[in-house]
Amino acid sequence: MKILLVCSDFPYPPNHGLRVDTWGRIKALAELGCKLHLVVCGKQRPGDADIKAVGDYVEEIVLCPRRSKLADALRLVPMQAQSRAELGRIPLADDYDYVLLEGDYVYPILDNPRIRRERAILRVHNDEAIYFKALARSATSLLHKLYYRMESGKFAALQKKMRTRIDKYLFISNKEFERFRALDPAAQSLFLPPPVDGEAFRAGSFRTRHVVFVGSLFMPNNREAIEWYLAHIHPGLLDVPGYRFVVAGNSRGQGLGWLEAHDLRNVEVHDTPASLEDIYANGYLFVNPMRNGAGVKLKTIEAIQNGLPVVSTSVGCEGTGLIDGKHMLLADEPRHFLGHIRTLLADPARAQALLEAAQHFIRGQYDHKEVLKSYLQSLNAKLSS
Repeated sequence: MKILLVCSDFPYPPNHGLRVDTWGRIKALAELGCKLHLVVCGKQRPGDADIKAVGDYVEEIVLCPRRSKLADALRLVPMQAQSRAELGRIPLADDYDYVLLEGDYVYPILDNPRIRRERAILRVHNDEAIYFKALARSATSLLHKLYYRMESGKFAALQKKMRTRIDKYLFISNKEFERFRALDPAAQSLFLPPPVDGEAFRAGSFRTRHVVFVGSLFMPNNREAIEWYLAHIHPGLLDVPGYRFVVAGNSRGQGLGWLEAHDLRNVEVHDTPASLEDIYANGYLFVNPMRNGAGVKLKTIEAIQNGLPVVSTSVGCEGTGLIDGKHMLLADEPRHFLGHIRTLLADPARAQALLEAAQHFIRGQYDHKEVLKSYLQSLNAKLSS
């Protein structure tokens, strides 16, 4: 089977949620014996070492320029998709069994004359209309709020158009899958959990009292989450011996001045760390205090894989399937969120039990390769009949 994957970002290194999901799928498809070609229309050219790493799984890599201009804001197509219009014109040498679109952003590939639309599959990372609306709520700049709201409306219109051109969907979020299935029961849609390496789970150490947050520091919803934690939770933990709040993520050079309005005693910030391994290894628990967002918060799943039990808001664990009180602790009110953290910091046995239950659940439910294999087999059976 020959599959073309179309991405809005180079999938390697897998250092944030979108890349983690896409990279895991590339490896799974290669292990299933598929011949893979990759087209990427992103902002930056990847390094030679990153291209080589992907080349071990992919037969051919095509890098497509992303072009954007201010006038694109006046178009009806979302700027994130319009800037990738070149996908509709790039030469493609092969006829593919399937074309896997990694998100709505790469929609223009369907305009390419070499693409057979009936073979297109969309990986839904987020409901982009909902996601951009959430970003508008989190943004502090009026200009950014306007941009996100405009993109949200455009994505809502694009999604309706896409349903007339694509009838195969793979959802990363079970919640969004159920909502879509109720809307369009005739589509060949499926919940495909994010890829998880069943051999890579780490045990919790609970040696420190470090509370960890990992997420892109340039995203307004992550910034909002960190500031909410610093304002409402952090002051109530400063009396805990050994407590530190450890924040790590990529700022894309946008600076971290927004943190200066808060009490940064016992706060440790790692801007664009080369590795998260030591941060996870030295952590006690993970917090995901997000207030706005959509899709699955892969940061929550990754923290559990890396040996940290989780305290989260309802948004922070949305779409994961994790159960409050059994796999993690959930709270949206500051006093309850704070209480959960204090409880786990004082009770390593309780923290360990939550972590083990969460890891057991993920091992059992997040078998990405087997679900993907069954889905492709079902598609082939329908094509043959």
